[in-house]
Amino acid sequence: MPTKKPTSKLTAEQWEMVGQFNDISYEYPKLNFDQAAKKVFGSKPFPDTPTGRAFRREAKAVFEQERKP
Repeated sequence: MPTKKPTSKLTAEQWEMVGQFNDISYEYPKLNFDQAAKKVFGSKPFPDTPTGRAFRREAKAVFEQERKP
């Protein structure tokens, strides 16, 4: 049976940062995802590369999941 390829190739540091978006969504309830990311990680936290886009996608998913009622 073939194995499934990983959906993204994030570094360990990026996965740790993705986990931080859980806390960030709680700490900044009035900010949307992009505003909160810029406030915490600087002006351009997600590079325009395939890995950067995957990083943004994973981080946003965690952020939005925490915001669901």
